[in-house]
Amino acid sequence: MEQELIQIFIQFNIDTSFREFKTFNSGHINDTFLIYTDSSTSYVLQKINGNVFKNSVDLIQNKVAIANHLLQKGCKSLEFIPTKEGKMYIEDAKANYWCLSKYIENSQTFLQVESNDIAYQAGVATGNFLANTTDFNGNLIEILPNFHSISWRFEQFKQSLTTTSQIRKEKAQEWINFVFNHIEEMIVLDHALNNNEIPLRITHNDTKISNILFDQNKNAICLIDLDTVMKGCIHFDYGDAIRTICSTAPEDEMDLEKVNFNFNYFKHYSSGFFKFLKGKLTSKEIHLLPHSPKIMTFIMGLRFLTDYLNDNIYYKVKYPNHNLDRAINQFTLVTKIKKVQLEINNEIFRSKNLLLHR
Repeated sequence: MEQELIQIFIQFNIDTSFREFKTFNSGHINDTFLIYTDSSTSYVLQKINGNVFKNSVDLIQNKVAIANHLLQKGCKSLEFIPTKEGKMYIEDAKANYWCLSKYIENSQTFLQVESNDIAYQAGVATGNFLANTTDFNGNLIEILPNFHSISWRFEQFKQSLTTTSQIRKEKAQEWINFVFNHIEEMIVLDHALNNNEIPLRITHNDTKISNILFDQNKNAICLIDLDTVMKGCIHFDYGDAIRTICSTAPEDEMDLEKVNFNFNYFKHYSSGFFKFLKGKLTSKEIHLLPHSPKIMTFIMGLRFLTDYLNDNIYYKVKYPNHNLDRAINQFTLVTKIKKVQLEINNEIFRSKNLLLHR
């Protein structure tokens, strides 16, 4: 592995030598490595999963364009390094694509939120990203069409039921029923987008807590993992962040008694998020915001369940039932969110006058 990384690394336009590497393990899809060099600068080298991202070059160009846009505005963001030939990627002999960015020193990520302050800072990072990409004028390629479309994910799910084994179907039956029982209340965002009731914006589309970079004082630096930056609705980023920030357990926790919704984290995250969106949202966007935490949690559970039924072809798994356990965890969290839905509504609507574009 080290020799492969060295051969990729030396093709980028850097003036230092590879010393050693460390593997980052938090991602579901891509392979990411921290490269230590003979200088004071370290780098993040990432191999894009070509089985998932068929248009890896477009993906890399998208995230470089967004990162450069943010840097030009004076915002903190990733800084990507070109190759010695001036490209932003390396294609290896196996048709894998690699990109390189500077490692932001003294930074850290969290798999779970541990304080109200971290929840608030996560909201600051996400809201700041959305506010500062509204004036992006470049072209973004749609990397994963229908990525957050419940209707499309539901069709994938139904197709998986026709091809999965009977054993898998029996193990998952309770949660298959859960999907059918809840699907109607989960498609409101699809309806709003299809009917042009809410605007499309530049969205990150994967705002889980581990994709937010913090400094050693636990202040937010920026969003990372820009692979899924595309046009979408603001609810995708708001709801998906809350999904991981407010869960009291990792998304594969099997002891469901530990899976709850931390309402204090929700309030603090929302406060940081709304700080940068004053006067920027439509009435319909605000009306749908309270639904986004349960919808984004549901869609994640649906994706995990579909992948389990498809014999784990998308997400990395540590054991055969890993995706089923993830799905059960997320659907349990949906139930916990629904129990405090009225409180969520009230908290968001209290901020309506602040957020509403006039």
